[in-house]
Amino acid sequence: MKYIKKYSILFLLLSAVWGQNLFPILGGQRVGTSVFTFLNIGVSASAVGMGEAVVAMSQDASSIYYNPAIVAQFKEPQLILSKVTYPADIFYDYASYTQRIFRQQYFGISGGILHMAPMMETTEYLPTGTGNYFVFQDRFFALTYGARMTDRFSFGVTLKYVQEDLAQQSMGATMMDMGTFYWTGYQSLRFSASLLHFGPEVKPNGTYEKRILDFNTGEEIVDETSFQAFSPPTIFRVGTAMNLWNTDQHSLEGAIQLNHPVDNAEYIVFGVELSLYKMLYIRSGYKLNKLEENYSFGVGFHVPIGSTALKIDYSYSNFQHLTDPTRLSIGFEF
Repeated sequence: MKYIKKYSILFLLLSAVWGQNLFPILGGQRVGTSVFTFLNIGVSASAVGMGEAVVAMSQDASSIYYNPAIVAQFKEPQLILSKVTYPADIFYDYASYTQRIFRQQYFGISGGILHMAPMMETTEYLPTGTGNYFVFQDRFFALTYGARMTDRFSFGVTLKYVQEDLAQQSMGATMMDMGTFYWTGYQSLRFSASLLHFGPEVKPNGTYEKRILDFNTGEEIVDETSFQAFSPPTIFRVGTAMNLWNTDQHSLEGAIQLNHPVDNAEYIVFGVELSLYKMLYIRSGYKLNKLEENYSFGVGFHVPIGSTALKIDYSYSNFQHLTDPTRLSIGFEF
């Protein structure tokens, strides 16, 4: 009977979401209207294995990237290191550490860097290269604070500095993440929400030469023009998760999440995680209304080594047009 109640709740939540007009027809026209889009890349192998439907799940230290309030859900210090292999030989390295600092106060520190090998400069007259190279790099550094207000409710805030370097141009901005985590009291059901990458509009420093036609003389002139500012890729996530099946050694967890980005259409994510003997984790996720990326899966091994737990997670995402990215995360619970 208890399993019928669990599935009934998930069915009602799904029906409520499906029945709403959450997918605006013009949502896709917002693509390409934000800066620092590397912040949309999933940093955690365990999270991406579930389609990133993890706003209400406390998997490891990288969970604070999706919801800062999760920092207050960890009883022990957590460390995670992730490597993302993206198309076109682009790599994303991420690290995060969380720890309780005083009673119900928690702290986290994290950072990530998106990088690639130096690229040769080309022009219309030298399409094979000029002999000069330029560098592209995105990075961020973040500090997270969270507090457990009651045994059911916690909140978290992250302050981070984001910077991008492309050839001779550079831009940076300070942003904020906010999140809540709430245990409903019905078995393991929890409800969470987060607002990520909230900050001011940003533009590169300096100016560039814009060639325009002078209608008075008919000659081409060069005008020094400032860059246009754009907003960061702010995204609002709300979701729920609960144990669908649970024994002393095994469990099955399900999650449903709605994502509302400012630079794309809304989409829904479903994710499941099967735990066997609390050592082997098998994950799968599916994104509905996401044009480029749809399904993903992952596997994880959690091995106790003395007083420390070693976590190794791998995930695969299916891209419809680009090379499918893979992620590898190695973590420790002390």
